[in-house]
Amino acid sequence: MANIQHIAARIFRHVDAGHLPTGYTLTMGALIDAYDDDPDFHEWADAVPGSAVEKLMACMVRHGAWDNQEWLREYIQEALKESAA
Repeated sequence: MANIQHIAARIFRHVDAGHLPTGYTLTMGALIDAYDDDPDFHEWADAVPGSAVEKLMACMVRHGAWDNQEWLREYIQEALKESAA
């Protein structure tokens, strides 16, 4: 089970130290909002290990999708399909 608060604290610490680009801060903010607002994302985040959330964050930063709820929704739907298979 991913602990969003733990991941957020670590991400913000690494961004502040200059080890990660600022896109990770924007992405973490979007994921915190999604965790509160999107039941599918909430369910997925509670069911996966932290490494899956970190992979999602890296993909979001790489695609510049930190403010794209549709991209996040598609990613989560695909992840849910893969886990059901």
